[in-house]
Amino acid sequence: MSGSESYVSSSHTVVELKAMCKENGLPTNGKKADLLARLNRYFTDDSEPEIEEMISLEEEESISLEIEEAVFPEESTSVPLPTYGDDDILEAEVLEAEFIEDDKTPSKEKNHQSATLFDQIKNPKVAAILLTILVASGGWYWYVSNQLEPFTADDLRYGDFMEYTLLDGELEVTGEYVELIRDNVDVDQLNKSCRLLMTFSGIGTTSITDGSQSELDFEADDSLKGVVRAKGAYGLDWLTVEKVQTRNFDKIALKSYNPKILKPEECQSGSSIYSVGGNLEFNTKSWTEISERDVIATEANWKLTLGEDYNQGTTMSNGLGGILGLLEDAAPGVAVVISPVELREMMGTKLIDEGANGTHLGWEWNVVGADELDGEQMWKVSMENGQIRDNCFGHARITMWVTEDSPWAVRQNVDVYISGDEGDKSSCGTISERLADVVLPDGKISLSLEMSMNSLTRGDKLLDLGRSYSSVPNAGAYVPTSEELIDWGEYDMHMPDNSSLRSETLEDAVQCLTSGHVSEAVAANAALNDDGYIWRARDDRGQQGVTVWNLSWVSSDPNSGWVELEVTGDASNTNCTYLAHGGNDETVSHSRNDIPPVLSIKMMEEDLTDQSRYPVLSGPDGLFTSSGDYHPETRIGMLVVTPDSDLTDWLNVLDSGDAGATTIDITRTWTSEFDDLNWENTLSLAMDARTGQVVGWNLAQSPI
Repeated sequence: MSGSESYVSSSHTVVELKAMCKENGLPTNGKKADLLARLNRYFTDDSEPEIEEMISLEEEESISLEIEEAVFPEESTSVPLPTYGDDDILEAEVLEAEFIEDDKTPSKEKNHQSATLFDQIKNPKVAAILLTILVASGGWYWYVSNQLEPFTADDLRYGDFMEYTLLDGELEVTGEYVELIRDNVDVDQLNKSCRLLMTFSGIGTTSITDGSQSELDFEADDSLKGVVRAKGAYGLDWLTVEKVQTRNFDKIALKSYNPKILKPEECQSGSSIYSVGGNLEFNTKSWTEISERDVIATEANWKLTLGEDYNQGTTMSNGLGGILGLLEDAAPGVAVVISPVELREMMGTKLIDEGANGTHLGWEWNVVGADELDGEQMWKVSMENGQIRDNCFGHARITMWVTEDSPWAVRQNVDVYISGDEGDKSSCGTISERLADVVLPDGKISLSLEMSMNSLTRGDKLLDLGRSYSSVPNAGAYVPTSEELIDWGEYDMHMPDNSSLRSETLEDAVQCLTSGHVSEAVAANAALNDDGYIWRARDDRGQQGVTVWNLSWVSSDPNSGWVELEVTGDASNTNCTYLAHGGNDETVSHSRNDIPPVLSIKMMEEDLTDQSRYPVLSGPDGLFTSSGDYHPETRIGMLVVTPDSDLTDWLNVLDSGDAGATTIDITRTWTSEFDDLNWENTLSLAMDARTGQVVGWNLAQSPI
C-alpha cells in the first residue's frame, strides 16, 4: 500500500494497532500515537502521512477560547486545570466536518452564519461545555492508557539478554539426593551426611547467543546468521539456537546433618555437624536444532567454593544430568524452576488476559489477573506441575509476573517439594505409589527461590526455528544397521568386546573364569555354565602391566554375585589370578529375552576415537591420546539392564521402552598442573550400545 490508501487512522484500537505492528515486524511498545506514527511511516516509506481528517472552512478564522474579563464577575474564582506530563498527552480524534454550501444564499448571509457559529463558540457557556469535554476526554485517556492491555507473548530474538537477581534461595536434600551431590563435591565433611541444607542468593542472566558469520562456513544462506553450530549424540554438526544461563550465587551457607548415633536410620534435624559459607557459579548452555526444534545437547559448568574446599566440573549430555535429570524423568519440564520462564514456549500464542489458561510440558498455567508490582501493572500467572501433583510425588509451583516488553517472566517465585518415600499417597493408589518407588530416589528435595529482573536488552532478529538448511547432516549416517548389531542375549555369556586397543578383553576374562583356572569361584562357574550371563563388567588397567577385571553374573535361580581376577596376556592358567568374590546387593533380574542386540565394544571405540566427531575425547584431557590409544589410567565397563531390576530407572534415561538396555562406561582419573596447583581430574562417559549414541560425559576437578 502507498499514499492515502495506506494511511492507518486513529479509529483502530491499541490492541489492533499492536497486532498490525507485530505482523509487520515493528516494535509494539509505546502509546497509541506512537503506534500510529510507526505504522504510517512504515506504509508510506518513511514519508509523512497525508492528513485528510481536517475541518474544512471557506474562510480562515482564528478561534480563541480566551475569556475576556467582562464575561465573568470579579468575585468568581478561577478553577485550576490539571497539568499533564509528556506521557499524558491528550489524543483527540479529528473528525471531518463538511459544510454544504447553498448557491442561492447571498455571501453576506453566509458570512453571518459563520460569524454566528464563532460567536457561539466564544460564549462562556459553550466554552465551559467544551472545556468539560476536553478535561473529561483527557481523564478517560489517562485511565485507558494505564489499564493493562492483553498481549501475546513475543518470540525470542538472537541477542536477547536479561539480568536478574536471585533472592531467598533455599535447597534441602535428604537420602539418595545427598549422594548425587557428594558424587561431584569432594568435601570430607559431607561423607556421612544424610541431609544438606543450603541457602543462597546472587545474580543470574538468561540470553540467546547471536552467532557470528563464521558459524555459516558450510551454509550458503546468509539469512540464517545468528545460529550456532553444535554437535549432537552422534558427533554430527547441526545448526542450532544457543541458549545460555549464568548464575553466580555469591552468598552460600551450607549445613550438613549426619545420622543419629542411636538411630542411624534417622537423620538429625537439630544443630548441624558441619556449617560453612562459600559461593557457587553454575552456568548452562543448551542447543536447539533449528529445523526439528529438538534440544540436541546440554552443557553445565560449575565452580563451588565451601570454606577452603574448591571443586569445579563440566557435564555434557543429550538431556539433563544429575538431580535435574532424575526429576525430568519423573516429570518432564520441571527443570524450568531454575531459570526464568520463556513465555512464548510456555504460553504459546494465546492472548495473555485474565482467565487465560493452558498446559505445556506438564505445567498447568492460569492468568490470575492484573497485579501491581513495584509501581507497574503486570499480569500475574500461577503455574503447577500436574504430573508431580497427580502422581503424589509432591508439588512444583511457580508464581510469575509478565509484561509485554519481556519474552521472559520478569519476576518468578518457585516452590518445589518432591519425595518418593514421604507423604500421604493413599489418594493416588498403589500404582502411583509404586511409580514413585521406582522412578524417584529415596529421600526428598525441596527448593524455594525468587527471581526478579534487573535489566533487559532485546535483539533484532527473530529466531530461525522451523527453517531448513542446506548443510543439514545425514541423521542416519551413524545409526547402527541390523547387520552391525549382535544379538548375544539368547545364548552367549556376555556382550562382545573384541577390542583392538586393549590387550586383555572381556573375552579373555570370561575365558579365565569358565576354563577352570579360577577354582574358588564355584557359584560363578556353575551359573555361567548353565544359563547365566555377565550383566556388569569393569576393567582396571591402572596397575603396571596388569589388568583387573570385576565380573558380575546373574543366573536363572535367581542368584547374582561377582568375581575379581587379574588377567595378563591370553587366558592361560599362569595368566589368570583369583582375587576375590562375593554376592551382589542389587536385585538383578535374569531375563535373556529383554537383552537387546548391540554393537561390539570395538565398534564403539572406533566411533569415540574419531576426532572429527568427538574431538573433546582425545588429547591430554580426554579419554584417548591424540594417536587414538587409551590413556593408561582409563577404565572401561559394560552394563546390561532389564526390566524389574533395581536399575530400571536407567531405562528411562535411555528411552528404551519396555525392552532392556546395554551401555558402556569409560572413566579416566589423572593429575595435572594448572596455576601452580596440582589438580585431580575425573572424566566419565556413557554410551548406548544399542543405538551407538553418546549419552553424555562428566568432568570433575579439584585441587590436591
